[in-house]
Amino acid sequence: MIGLAARAVRRARGLTAQQMATAMNLPLRTYEHFEAGTSRVNLDYVHRFALAANCDPYSLLLGPALGSIEFARRTSDTKLMLIFLIALGEFEKAMEDRLLTLDPRALIEAFTETFRKLEEEDRLRGEETESWLDAGLDRLAGKPPEGSA
Repeated sequence: MIGLAARAVRRARGLTAQQMATAMNLPLRTYEHFEAGTSRVNLDYVHRFALAANCDPYSLLLGPALGSIEFARRTSDTKLMLIFLIALGEFEKAMEDRLLTLDPRALIEAFTETFRKLEEEDRLRGEETESWLDAGLDRLAGKPPEGSA
């Protein structure tokens, strides 16, 4: 599954298998085995791939666990899992052994609320962008703004 996720990212980047193999300093056949998933997971290859494709290595690794090979492609530019893991590492350092006392219900609530908020903000940003573009197109076309007499 990691190989399929890598293939999705590579294709989204418009790169050939040969270009990726070269960028990863691997023979083409070795790269093809990596992408096909016919060899054991090699973390070095995952990190080389992420560097060569400028994507998030942790999205490649965790996407299959989420049941989504597209997760890596969808988060390749935002580095979602990398950001999440860095923030989690900072939280772990701050909390230390107090992590033992966290209520799982509080964790579920916090993560669920955070993801809902991100989803809502993205939806609103999309609507604002669309509205701004529509108004700009109307101005360029010489149409008066709405509500003007």
